[in-house]
Amino acid sequence: MKETPFPVGTVLENKFRLEKLVGMGAAGVVYLGYDLFLQRHVAIKVLRTNAMHNRDHIKKFRQEAITMATIKHLNVVQIFSFGEKDGYYYFVMEYIAGQTLEVFLQDFYQSDDKFLSLDVAIGLISQICSGLSAVHNKGIAHRDVKPGNVLISKEDYHIALTDFGLTSLTSSYDDHKYVEGTPLYLAPERIKSGKEHLEFANLSDIYAVGCVFYEMLSGQPPYYSNNVVQLLSKHLSSPVPSILEKRPELPIYVERIINKAMAKNPENRYQSCKEFKKDLLNARMPQSKIQRKQQMVLVFDDGKTGAKINDFFSQLGAIIEVALIRDYKNGIDLAFSEKPDAIIVIERSDFSLLELCSILSELKIPIYLFIGDGSSSKVFIYRELGVEGIYSSTLDIDKMGKQIINKIL
Repeated sequence: MKETPFPVGTVLENKFRLEKLVGMGAAGVVYLGYDLFLQRHVAIKVLRTNAMHNRDHIKKFRQEAITMATIKHLNVVQIFSFGEKDGYYYFVMEYIAGQTLEVFLQDFYQSDDKFLSLDVAIGLISQICSGLSAVHNKGIAHRDVKPGNVLISKEDYHIALTDFGLTSLTSSYDDHKYVEGTPLYLAPERIKSGKEHLEFANLSDIYAVGCVFYEMLSGQPPYYSNNVVQLLSKHLSSPVPSILEKRPELPIYVERIINKAMAKNPENRYQSCKEFKKDLLNARMPQSKIQRKQQMVLVFDDGKTGAKINDFFSQLGAIIEVALIRDYKNGIDLAFSEKPDAIIVIERSDFSLLELCSILSELKIPIYLFIGDGSSSKVFIYRELGVEGIYSSTLDIDKMGKQIINKIL
C-alpha cells in the first residue's frame, strides 16, 4: 500500500480530525475529516510524499487552493483553510456527501437495459454549466473538466466542481511540450498545444462539458481507444458520434447541442457556459412561458411574509399567479424552467441571499428583496446584480406590490 501522509486520527490546526482515507492519486490523497469546532464533516486534500520535493507540484497544489478560494458558488466546492504540517501541504474543503459523477455513471450503467433520463442529464449538466460560469467569470479556466472532477450529492443530485489543479489565473498559458488534462475530454486546440489564450481555454472547458453530456446519455465518452495517440486523433478529426444512433428516442435538439458544444473549431462552439445552459433549457422547455395565460410572481418564502404577499396579489383576482417556495434549490429550478415575470426573496438564515441573487440574475428577471437591514452594506452589490427593489419591513408589501404591477402589467 502506498504511503499516506498522516495516520487516521491526526488533528490539523487543533480542530480538523482525520477520520478516514477516501481517495488516493498520484500527487495527493483525500481524507474525510471532522471540524471539531463547527461540528461538521470536511474533506482534506494532502500533497503526497513523492510530490514533496517537486516545487512545480507544490506550486500547482497551492494554486489549486487559491483558485478554489476565489470562487463562491453553489456548484463549486468551497475551500476553508490551507496549511502545512510536518512538511506536508494540505487544504480543507467542503465535504459533499456522495460520490464523483464518474462513479455515479459507472454504477448506473452497470445494467445494460437502461439509460440516464434526459431530464436528469440536463439537470446535472445545467449545474455544471452554472459552476463553470462562475469559474470563467473570475478569469479562470478549469482545464480538466471530467466526471471524476465533479461531485454529486447522493441526496438531491446537487453538483459541485472540484480539482482545480490545472487552472490558471493568467490571460495566456506558457508553451507546453506535452498535453495536460484527461485525453477522453480534451478539446482539439488543447491537443495541438502551443500558446493557449484564456478565451479558448474557456471554450475548451465547454468542449469537455459536451463530452460529459454525451457520456451521461450514452454511458460512454464520445471517443475511446486504448491507444492514446489514436484517441487524441479522434478528437482532432473524427466527427462527433451520433447520440441518436445510440438513443433514437431522444429529441433531435440533443444531437444539435452536443455537436455545437464539441465543434472542432472553438469559434463555432457555445461562447459561454451560460449560452450552453440557456440553449439546453430553452430547447427542453420552449413553451413554458407561452403556455402561461397570466403573469407569475415567484416568492422564495412560504411563511407569514409569503402569505401576506400572496394575499396582496390575490386581491387583484386572477391577474397574477403567485408561487410560494420554501426550498431555495427547488425555487431556482422553477425560476429557470418557468421564467416568472418577477421574483421576490425573503431573507432567511438557511441560504446566502447574495449567492441566490447572483444565480437568479442570469435570468434577467426583476428581483425584489426583503432584508433585515435596509441600510446593509451589501445593498450596492444587490443593485449591481440587477435587484429592482430592496425592502426592510413587511409593511412595504403594498409599495413593493405596486412597483411589481407597474413593471410587469
